[in-house]
Amino acid sequence: MDPFALAAVLLFITGGVTAQVQLEPQDAVVLQRSDARFNCSTRQQPWTVMIWSLNGRLALTILEASGMLNSSNRFFAIDYSTAGESKWEFIIKNVSRNDSGEVSCQIQGSETVTAGLSVQENGSVEIVGTNWTVMEGDQVVFQCLAAGWFPTPQLFWTVADTLVDQQLFNTSSVQVGTLVNSNSTLMFTAVHNVSVACLASIPALITPQRSSVFLVVEKVEKPVQRDQTVLIAIVVSVIAVVLLIAIIIAIVLCCKRRKRAKTKYQEEARAHSQPPKEGAAHPGEGQGQDNLGYVTDPKANDTNSEYTDSGFWQSNYISTIQVPDVVKSNQEANNHHGTLGDNGVRKHRHVTIV
Repeated sequence: MDPFALAAVLLFITGGVTAQVQLEPQDAVVLQRSDARFNCSTRQQPWTVMIWSLNGRLALTILEASGMLNSSNRFFAIDYSTAGESKWEFIIKNVSRNDSGEVSCQIQGSETVTAGLSVQENGSVEIVGTNWTVMEGDQVVFQCLAAGWFPTPQLFWTVADTLVDQQLFNTSSVQVGTLVNSNSTLMFTAVHNVSVACLASIPALITPQRSSVFLVVEKVEKPVQRDQTVLIAIVVSVIAVVLLIAIIIAIVLCCKRRKRAKTKYQEEARAHSQPPKEGAAHPGEGQGQDNLGYVTDPKANDTNSEYTDSGFWQSNYISTIQVPDVVKSNQEANNHHGTLGDNGVRKHRHVTIV
């Protein structure tokens, strides 16, 4: 007889019995290609048949007296019954995403109890690139790729095993077929050597998958900052001394110049104030020279003139006295060897007897 038909007959025969059935877990989340496990138990004694179904299809029939009727490579059960409780664990081997749905357990005389089964798929996670070597203070950008996941994975970062705030990195996802690819970018300033890890997680994973790299930060050789106070003090002192010396030299030169001018003025004043030495005479003094300023009277031969008893002649008219040109007289004096007066004007004496 078909196992399903046999189970239906047995349930019909024992339909008058009421049993309290409990199914655990209520929602199972497992990874693809792993095993899904459910426990169905009852304290009602005795019972005859237990039927397990997956998405409405008969998977396994268990008799209390003889155990499993139709086990397979994918569906089987383990008896964990005790004296006061009947308990069987239903196992689905090598689950796939097609197995997601409802798992039900039914004991004769009770309502069918169901639980949910979610089959998830984990993909790969990797930080782009290998270990990094940067200079201190550089901005570093890390990119993490998670490919082939279902459902969408949650990505997060750790730096030196410390969880990074989600506001410091951004994540995007795209669906490819029935799977999801995600990308996350983290940026920060390099300060010291540190390990960086990217983690991807879905509910079916007990431990998140991770990819990590190591960041090597090389120190920047900064020039030694020397104390400039002493140097500044020395420079200021030297400049002050130089300025003081320059001021002193300027004052000395100014005093010497004023003293020299005063001495020269005193010498000139002294020279003008001294009387001439006795016996000294002006050049040419005591020597007979032509009187270049003398002008012959044009009326000397005039019949209107006559000599006086003293030997002077007199004229009946007044003769004109010619005043010599000082400049011209000086030029003529250079051609004649005459002597001018102290003031440069020739003296001409003309006596007219009336």
